[in-house]
Amino acid sequence: MLRLPQGATLLARSGQDPAHAFRWGDAVWGLQFHPEFSTTHMRGYIRARSDALAGEGRCGRRLARDVSAAPQARRVLRRFVRHARQHPGAGSRPG
Repeated sequence: MLRLPQGATLLARSGQDPAHAFRWGDAVWGLQFHPEFSTTHMRGYIRARSDALAGEGRCGRRLARDVSAAPQARRVLRRFVRHARQHPGAGSRPG
């Protein structure tokens, strides 16, 4: 991520991204990761993008080998869904 939107609140950062998660106002959240991905899904995603990763000078095999379980991911996802369901207007669409 290049920069957080003005007025956004940083929620998490990592060695890969200085703004790994953020909130903007009351109803917008941004993530630079995928808590819904299992290790199997993530490795498949890396394999599918191996050519693009090679073009960026990254080794898909090494990245796939380094994928590990994120034990808190399911908890993060469940808390997000619970919070979003309680938020006024959650799930509404214009139109």
